[in-house]
Amino acid sequence: MNILHVSYSDYEGGADKAALRICKAQRSIGINAQMLVIKKVTDLPFVHSAIPKWRLAEFKIKDRLAQTLLRMQPGTNPMLHSLNLFPGFIHHTINKSKADIVNLHWIAKEMISVSEIGKIHKPIVWTLHDSWAFCGTEHHPNGLEDDGFAKGYANTNHFLDFNRWNLAHKIQVWRKKHFQIVTPSQWEASLAHRSSIFNKENIEVIANPLNTDVFHPFNSLEARLSLGIPLTKKVILFGSLRSVEDRNKGYDLLQEALTIFKEKYGVHNCLAVIFGMHEDEETIHLDCPRQYVGRITSEQQMALLYSAADVMVVPSRMENLPQTATEPIACGTPVVGFQVGGMPDIISHKTNGYLAQPYKSEDLADGINWVLSNSLAYNLSENARKIALQSLSETRIASQYEEIYRKIMVSSIQFSERIFM
Repeated sequence: MNILHVSYSDYEGGADKAALRICKAQRSIGINAQMLVIKKVTDLPFVHSAIPKWRLAEFKIKDRLAQTLLRMQPGTNPMLHSLNLFPGFIHHTINKSKADIVNLHWIAKEMISVSEIGKIHKPIVWTLHDSWAFCGTEHHPNGLEDDGFAKGYANTNHFLDFNRWNLAHKIQVWRKKHFQIVTPSQWEASLAHRSSIFNKENIEVIANPLNTDVFHPFNSLEARLSLGIPLTKKVILFGSLRSVEDRNKGYDLLQEALTIFKEKYGVHNCLAVIFGMHEDEETIHLDCPRQYVGRITSEQQMALLYSAADVMVVPSRMENLPQTATEPIACGTPVVGFQVGGMPDIISHKTNGYLAQPYKSEDLADGINWVLSNSLAYNLSENARKIALQSLSETRIASQYEEIYRKIMVSSIQFSERIFM
């Protein structure tokens, strides 16, 4: 069984890392899984660059041109948008490969055009790390109540509405295609079922795998000593504030929550630890003591950091199944976030974390305090690790993909036999 995973990169964004983890998990059970990328970061031999390095500049130029066009369209959705209008000719490489099945992942930044996806001749499994595949140009709808993607953006009539145009374009060029859809969360699956593109396709929910031998609990005191984090503080952990311009990340809500937390509960014994940036890169002021640990590229070091924390906060407005939630859970660290997207798939309220009402900063603050006050009494750490082992096992998830692949291959063989009988 030869599987080709196609993603923009192998280790740049969260979706790319998830795709690589899926590929690795499948290889661990004997599937010949390879990966095709535009931007190769790792030196793994099963990850292949689709283009020579000198062509990277070409893709960057095309993406900048597409983003320039997208800025001309009206609308208030602050999410990332992608056209995938310009040809990258990657489909030729895909069609010439020995792959039995192509597994698409995050393919934005003009990696492959909408039209070229329709020209892939091999069976396609598409793992949706966001909603772009069934939306127009947006990577997620604009809020929980937005269903423009399901109605063909019929409420807009501006001549530069690329959302409406791109959705119609996808429907047209993919009308004869069949996609097996995989989503990491129940929420993303529900959106795909409502869409005008995938509402008749088979949709399976399979979580993104995690190597729980790497992401596992360390002794908290030893982790803090190793990282230079005070031993006596209650540590509130969250990721880089450099994403503050991305409203979806919810750092404005986190800022409000920490201010409320200080007023209601006090911060004299608390420390906010921020990874992914240094102090001189701070973009918003947080009204609490804080320590910056910079960018961490090692998964082992990241697991150590999670273990050093009392709580991880993920304040995103809309996420599929963020690894900033699954990774700390595997390390036994409770997570606090909003009850949106894929968060309920991994966070069981007051069992291994806290799900705040969207998008109430005060409830987020209350959730942080609840975890800090009850982590021992409710065995949150033990529960978190148990849920991760049950839900995120590499072997379990790779086997779920293998079952899907085998069904597709059997169907393909049966279809070929009917044609040549």
